[in-house]
Amino acid sequence: MKKTVLFTALFLFCFGAKAQLTLNADISPRAELRRGYRTMPRPIDNAAAHVNQRTRLGLGYDVENFRLHISFQDVRVWGQDPLLTNIPSLALHEAWAEMMFNNNLSLKFGRQELRYDNQRFLSINDWQVFGRKHDLALLKYKSDIGEFHFGTAFNQDWAAYGRNFGTEYSLNRQANINAYKYMSYLWYHTPLAETAKLSLLALFDGFENPFDSEELNTRATWSAFLDMDLDAIDLVFNPAFQHGRTRTGQGIRAYYFRLEGSMGVAENVRSTLGMELFSGNDGTDPDDTSRAFDLPYGAGHANNGFMDYFTNYPAHTRGAGLINPYLKNRIRLNPRTVFGGDLHLFFIQNNYVHQGETISKYLGTEIDFTLNYRFNDFTNIIGGFSTMFGSESMEIIKSGDKDEFAYFAYIMLRIRPKLF
Repeated sequence: MKKTVLFTALFLFCFGAKAQLTLNADISPRAELRRGYRTMPRPIDNAAAHVNQRTRLGLGYDVENFRLHISFQDVRVWGQDPLLTNIPSLALHEAWAEMMFNNNLSLKFGRQELRYDNQRFLSINDWQVFGRKHDLALLKYKSDIGEFHFGTAFNQDWAAYGRNFGTEYSLNRQANINAYKYMSYLWYHTPLAETAKLSLLALFDGFENPFDSEELNTRATWSAFLDMDLDAIDLVFNPAFQHGRTRTGQGIRAYYFRLEGSMGVAENVRSTLGMELFSGNDGTDPDDTSRAFDLPYGAGHANNGFMDYFTNYPAHTRGAGLINPYLKNRIRLNPRTVFGGDLHLFFIQNNYVHQGETISKYLGTEIDFTLNYRFNDFTNIIGGFSTMFGSESMEIIKSGDKDEFAYFAYIMLRIRPKLF
C-alpha cells in the first residue's frame, strides 16, 4: 500500500504544471516475395517468402527545459521461435535525454536516431526492420542565421567496461560490420529566401585498421544540400566530396552529386526527374587511391530502386561507381490512396575490367509500382511490385542470370498510433 501511494505521488509530481508524457507504438508487419531481390536469380533459384515484423514502443517525457525518450523494439520473422518456448528478444532502440539551456541551445545525449535533409547521408533507415541509431552526444544551437548541430560519438564494445588499458574496438575490426570507432559531424541549415533552403554537412568518421588495432583511419565527407521551391518546379541539388582513408588505410578522393526536379504535371499527378552519381575506380587505369564514393550512414532503400541492388557502396558496384537516372511518378487516386510508378536506369560510373575485357557500363533497368492506402490517421496499407531487367554487365557485377525474370513483391501494414 505504501509503495502504491509513493508511486502515485511521484506520478502526480511528474505530471505537474507543463509536464507531458507521451506513449507511441509502431507495429509494422511486412510480407515479402523475393526472386531477384538484391541480385538476379539463376534458373535453379526458387522464390523466397517470409513475413517480418517490427514492434516498437516509445515513451517520452517533456517538461519545461528537459526532454526524455526511451523506446524498445522486438524484430522478428514470423515462425523464427518454436511455439512452446520463451526466447527474450526485446532490445533497446533509443534512450536519450535533452537539456534545453535556453531557447537557442540544447544538449541531447544517448542512443538516438539521426535524420537530416533527404536522409541520404544520415538516416534512420526505416525500411530495415531494426532501424539505425547512434550512441552520441548532440549539441544544437539556433540563431538568426540558421541552425547548427554538432554530434560526436566514441564507440567501444562491452569488453571495454572491464578493461584498464587500450581501446581496441572488436566490432570496428570486423570488415563486414560498418561500425566506426568515432564519428563527429557539423550540420548547418539556413533559409536562403522564402523559397530556398541550404544545408551544409561536414562528417568525419574513424575506423581501426582491421589488421592493426593501433592504426586509426579517418575519412571526411563534405556535402551541400540545396532545396529550391520555384513557381512551377521544385529543385534539389546535392553535391558531396570525400577524402581521407578507407578502413584499411587506402587514400580516398571521391565525389557524389544528385540533381532532381519535381513538378505537378496534371491534377493529382506529380513527377520527379533526376540523376544520382557515385564516383568509382577506373579498372583500366588503377592506382593507389580509392575513387569510389561511400555513403556514410544514409538510407539505401528506394533511392536507387525498391529492389535494393545498390545500397552498400562501393561494394555493390565492385568499386566502379554508379549513375542512376530516374523518373518517379505519384498519382493521388483519391484522398486516401496514392499510386506510384518509378523507372530507374543503372550504369557503372567508371570502367570495370572482367577477364581482361572492359564491360559495358549499362547494368539494367528497374520498374517499381507501389500503392499506399491510408486506412486511418495512424495506419497505412502499402503494397509494391518491382522487376529488374538486367544486362550481361549486371551478371558480372551482381551475379545471376539476366534471362531470368527478377521480381520483388511486398505488402505491409504500418500502424503508428499515439496512445497518449
